[in-house]
Formats: sequence, structure tokens, C-alpha cells
Amino acid sequence: MNNVCCLDVHKDSVFMCIIKENGDKIEEPFGIFTPEISRLRDLLVCPVGEVAMENTSTYWIPI
Repeated sequence: MNNVCCLDVHKDSVFMCIIKENGDKIEEPFGIFTPEISRLRDLLVCPVGEVAMENTSTYWIPI
């Protein structure tokens, strides 16, 4: 099993949960502006194999 991530996208925030191969979880909220989205990207680049995203409306576009 690979590390997987779930993103819950809202108008003013993005909530991230990474579930590692050993079952450990990393949960963290992010803002919606470029520095926060870049920080989210940096967390996902290497250790995550798959990402699922849930959102409402068009808030997913920056992600």
C-alpha cells in the first residue's frame, strides 16, 4: 500500500489527511492563498502516491 491523501476543499480552507503505509495519520488545515497551497504541494510531492479530493462548487480549481 502507498501513502494516500484526502483533501477536503472549502471556500476558505483545505483540510489534508495523509494516511501512511503503517497506519499513521498526518492531519493539517491549509489556507487558500498561494503560500499555503505551495506548502500543501510540498508535503504531497514525495511521500504520497494517490490523492482523493472532495469539494463543493469551483473551490477545487486552485488546488
